[in-house]
Amino acid sequence: MKNKSLFWRDLALRLTLLLSSLCFPLYADLYEGGRLNIDGDARLKLIAIDELPLETGTKLPELNYSETILGLWGTWQQSENIRYKAWIKTEFRNFATNKDANRYRFVDEFIFHELSVEYSNLFDGFVDITVGRFPLYYGHGLLILESSPLDAERSYGFNGIKTRFKFDGFNLDLIGIYLPDDDPLLINDKHKKIKLLESDEEGFVAYLTNKSQAWLPKDVYYIYKHEEPRFGKSDVYFHTLGFIVEEALSDSFTAYWELAGQSGHRSGGGDTKGWLSDINFTYAWKDLAWRPELFASHYYLSGDDPSTQTEEGWHGLWSRWPQYSYLLVWSFIPKIGEWSNLNWSRVGARFYPDPASSFEISFGPVKAPEKGPGGGHDRGDLLIMLYKHQFGEKLSVTVRTEFLESGDYYPEADNISWENRIDFKYSF
Repeated sequence: MKNKSLFWRDLALRLTLLLSSLCFPLYADLYEGGRLNIDGDARLKLIAIDELPLETGTKLPELNYSETILGLWGTWQQSENIRYKAWIKTEFRNFATNKDANRYRFVDEFIFHELSVEYSNLFDGFVDITVGRFPLYYGHGLLILESSPLDAERSYGFNGIKTRFKFDGFNLDLIGIYLPDDDPLLINDKHKKIKLLESDEEGFVAYLTNKSQAWLPKDVYYIYKHEEPRFGKSDVYFHTLGFIVEEALSDSFTAYWELAGQSGHRSGGGDTKGWLSDINFTYAWKDLAWRPELFASHYYLSGDDPSTQTEEGWHGLWSRWPQYSYLLVWSFIPKIGEWSNLNWSRVGARFYPDPASSFEISFGPVKAPEKGPGGGHDRGDLLIMLYKHQFGEKLSVTVRTEFLESGDYYPEADNISWENRIDFKYSF
């Protein structure tokens, strides 16, 4: 009880300091000139998670903590065709419960999400090249949006080279990636032993983005990835092919479908394969008050059948962030964010009460192609509520609540778990 009292008192103090900063904009730390621009933001998250069932057959202990994230990014336009970019973040947490999970201290880690140079419009405007460390995001981020164990905010950067070829009607990105487990752009005190990844990774991406050709899908991609040994298994090599189709079927009705297949092998022997399908339909009434939208979606990721020697479970490559659910991403412990073995359908609605606000609610059953530790296929029923509001140009808040009533996939069925997070963001 004492710990919780101190926790909420600490959160109240942090919130007061954040809100009071509205009266003292940090202009002194910023610069905007003809060539150099520097910006930043500060985020305060208040997070509470009630006992969530895990892939291990156990439960995640009750967690109550605050998370403070400070970011700073800048660009230097050396010339018309050369630009340098940097984005650095630091974060720290305060736990009220389960304090042994807290391996963070006040501002003891910095990480570069970006530290790159861009060469644009080379060869008469045909080629752009980016070298260094930079974020990547394609589609809904279900294959490429780098994250790291236990923390979706910790790493968005990729070390590599990206070359974009710009054709009439479409772009082709060719990307080489190398990610060491102990990245030199992660700056922390080594006694914590929190690396970005469990092993070294490398890969290659060929991503075609269609801008005008009706005979092509919106996106077509090939991704290769090699992971060195982790989770007690040998090196693995993945090949992933996929496409994204996005169509406006009418002024009000839109459809989105991403389909990907995956195959590979392990160095010690054994094949891998998997499937991903993400389908979304949205119908919007743009002329009505609050501009309501109805949507239906189905997200499928293959699972591993233990009776075969082939690993059929989908491998998310570089997408260990929360995706569509902050509650579900924890449930894959001990392999945090290893999205796999999922068959999730849901329906929902969105509303926009005013230009600064939005509200979304969705509900649906979460199944699994392969059985879980409880012996069944039913992960449970998931309710998600999301509210966003923008207070002027600088301050915004996001409130997200999720409830999961577990099914027979877990040993304890009918258990209700929930997560609530409040995320304040101040840009300066």
